[in-house]
Amino acid sequence: MRRNTIALAWLIVLTLALLLALTSCRHSRGAGTVNTVRGRSSSIRSPECCAAWQHSDSLPGQPPPGVVRLVIGGDSRDDYSQVLPWAFHEATKRGAKAFVFLGDMEITSSIDYRFKAKLRGFGIPFYPLMGNHEIEFLGTVRLPGGKRAVREFKKDFLRTSGVNLAPITEAVAYSADLENSIHYIALDNVSRRRKGFGPQQLAWLEKDLKAARAANKIILVGMHKGLANNPITTHAMDEDGANAVRDSDAALDLFRQYKVAMVFVSHSHMYAAYSQQGIEVRLTGGLGAPLVKGLAKKDGGFHHFLLLDVPLTGNQAPLQVQVIKFPGKPSKDNKDETFEVE
Repeated sequence: MRRNTIALAWLIVLTLALLLALTSCRHSRGAGTVNTVRGRSSSIRSPECCAAWQHSDSLPGQPPPGVVRLVIGGDSRDDYSQVLPWAFHEATKRGAKAFVFLGDMEITSSIDYRFKAKLRGFGIPFYPLMGNHEIEFLGTVRLPGGKRAVREFKKDFLRTSGVNLAPITEAVAYSADLENSIHYIALDNVSRRRKGFGPQQLAWLEKDLKAARAANKIILVGMHKGLANNPITTHAMDEDGANAVRDSDAALDLFRQYKVAMVFVSHSHMYAAYSQQGIEVRLTGGLGAPLVKGLAKKDGGFHHFLLLDVPLTGNQAPLQVQVIKFPGKPSKDNKDETFEVE
């Protein structure tokens, strides 16, 4: 009984903290900066965005011989439309060998057990990474004990065979070889509050990239927040300040140096295909979280996941990525993305 009382008291305190944080955010930004009534989220960089960034390849129903198919997506918290169960079913039906998940399983980490229940019976290897909702209360208020959240995430979700965890206590970074020739790297740009990847993770990243390139692997990278200065949205590492932007630039330099084939990000609940300094990027935050405020379907405002076909024969052609759109009723956000203050 005492434990229940304490837990309830903490819940009340945290809820009040969330309300205070959101109120403070609204007052500090001012009505002229963020449009909270009409129009699109102010995080979208330009009025023209993002119809020109909607490229999608056309893939066969099943991967052809010599091709490995992956499913990739992120942001399933508040999945009122039940997009995630649909995506799991489609991944199995379409012959995926792995499911790469880009963070934000549930609205807050205290109910991540619900996500674990969704994984029961799912027979495809699952490779998740940290989103801000895994490290913050309701994805907004930073709680003490971040290292504990990191430890629990590793224990609960990274027991898949072949996962090589980086020796870092303050973040969840790892790599895994998928079907021998594909090297997947999962990075963490949310666990260190407004501090980017950090020197330890960047040093580990360079070492891992160097080994993968020497082994002639096809290198894929996933992270929750998009790199800073991308052409689509500021709801990315831009919002975390100068240190995070410097880390973003350093990571992009490494991606270019070691010829990363493609980078996958989420955090913003939409789809876009773009490149940064020659590195192909896919923004795929469509697994059920409410879609970016005011973003039309033609601009990427739809629930979805990605199919990625990777040839194993050393083919140097660009990787093929198809957007699979959710056929059901969408869930849409009525708040500006910038209200997510972390």
